[in-house]
Amino acid sequence: MSVTVAKTAGFCFGVRRAVDLAEQQAKKNGKIYAYGEIIHNMHEIERLEKLGVYTAYALEDIPDGAGVLIRAHGVPRNVYTLLQAKKCEIFDATCPFVRKIHKIVDKESADGRLIVILGSAGHPEVVGIQGWCGESVVLEGEEQARAFSERPEMENKPISLVVQTTVNRSIWNISVGLIKKRCTNLKIFDTICKATDERQSEARLLAGVSDQMIVIGDKKSSNTKRLYEISRSLCSDVRYIEDAAELTTQELGQHQHIGITAGASTPAWIIKEVSNMMSEETKIETGEDFAAMLEESFKTLN
Repeated sequence: MSVTVAKTAGFCFGVRRAVDLAEQQAKKNGKIYAYGEIIHNMHEIERLEKLGVYTAYALEDIPDGAGVLIRAHGVPRNVYTLLQAKKCEIFDATCPFVRKIHKIVDKESADGRLIVILGSAGHPEVVGIQGWCGESVVLEGEEQARAFSERPEMENKPISLVVQTTVNRSIWNISVGLIKKRCTNLKIFDTICKATDERQSEARLLAGVSDQMIVIGDKKSSNTKRLYEISRSLCSDVRYIEDAAELTTQELGQHQHIGITAGASTPAWIIKEVSNMMSEETKIETGEDFAAMLEESFKTLN
């Protein structure tokens, strides 16, 4: 049996930056509030809470004058105004790639253009983007893109198209093609995160040569869900797990080649838990213990 772990598995730059900032400020001040879940991983949220990072789901839950972390997903513009009115100290961990989208839609909207966002309606990142522009429309996939482009009033309407950073590249390409055919006054901004592209490309390659794929991440994580969808399209046996407790070694023994990937919001310690469980019965083809190999690869993450 051989096991291949995706090099891109685990925290992306934006998430790592947000988590590090939260830990630093909690240690410094004893407590910090994260406005919304700092990361789509309940295990990590629980770990951070023990360190003094508390999740606030509404602004009313944040005391006046408190330290507040803006998560990597970003927030609408008015949230900053409301926090400033409460005299809160803001620690902004908005991902730079998301911040770039905010600037784009702010300018394009000011120029009188309709903002069209390809992504998941209601997702924190998309809600944040909508909060930086005027009129906007969210399209969740190819079918909605087709229906939108076929509306007669959209043919000459000034439209600026952006995309949620974690959208599947193939969905974006197909949707853009559909909209371009009918919407003649269209500006296209490819805002898919480079790290997302790399993660999805590696998952595609790995799934294509594996008998089984293990995708690790929270069920609410958009980017992990994309990895699962990609893996399922190329591999007949895909397990989507949140932690090691959801996987048994008996399941692993049936396969010769196992591939492992994890979403951008999956912390290294959860991937290590999975690796530790697998190491009880699994050896890398080179003879290295699986857990020892993973421990070495994680040194660059800490």
